[in-house]
Amino acid sequence: TRVTALRTGEVDFANYLPREHVERLTRDPQIQVLRGKDTQRVQSYFNLRNPLFQDVRVRRAVLGYGIDRQAIVKTALLGQAQPLWSFVPPGGRDHIDFGEQYAYNPEKAKELLKEAGFDEKNPLRYTLMTHGAEPALPTIATIMKTQLAKIGVDVTVEVIDRPIFLRRLVTDRDWDQLLNFSGAVLNTYTITRLIDTRAGNNTTNHQDEHVDALIDRMREAATEEAYIKAGHDIQRYAVAETMIYPGVTTLPFLQAHRTYVKGYENLHGHKIRFETTWMDK
Repeated sequence: TRVTALRTGEVDFANYLPREHVERLTRDPQIQVLRGKDTQRVQSYFNLRNPLFQDVRVRRAVLGYGIDRQAIVKTALLGQAQPLWSFVPPGGRDHIDFGEQYAYNPEKAKELLKEAGFDEKNPLRYTLMTHGAEPALPTIATIMKTQLAKIGVDVTVEVIDRPIFLRRLVTDRDWDQLLNFSGAVLNTYTITRLIDTRAGNNTTNHQDEHVDALIDRMREAATEEAYIKAGHDIQRYAVAETMIYPGVTTLPFLQAHRTYVKGYENLHGHKIRFETTWMDK
């Protein structure tokens, strides 16, 4: 409905464009599609209250080596996203790409799981909780289930209404692994309230005081250089070292407008403003 209204001129501007219509709209000479840098992400992490996931080898096996992010991008996101390991997407400031360190490697994942005590006789079993407010999430969850089955992990996918999802995530904290999407991420500091054990959400329910110390170092940074370095160190520790809070893919923020719309500034999903926008018609 949204795309049809844009193509017929019923509306002048469409926000959060459905991915499956992008190629068609790009060929329309009367429409301009806006993409920009990816600032949103799809993320998946474990509830660290659960003893199953307190062994870092399990987290590295499943979230590091056991997921084929390239396949997820190609299939569930129609090739319009990018694989992502950090919680800072490429459109955020000071993003680090951990793709070389955590290339898809099912055999390495199996080795780590075996070291942690999980094998064919004692497989890792748990539930992956997600919702359908972002249409790609149930598809991604199904792909992850299939990929993880190849390393001997038995995942049950649970797709629930988003209000129930949020209650279980934040209030009940009753879940094993979740799959969710984020808003625009400016930089590492944007995320600190979600991983600080002393305040904010601490959505993964971790108790790692070193994360808090790294956050404090970023807050107290006296120079730009120290601020950037602290942000990098948080990413390296919370993603590459501990897999406390990793990403799965970017999530493109797509907009489009009729060509007579002028002066609109694409802020890549961080903010949507029309103060400078006008129509040449």
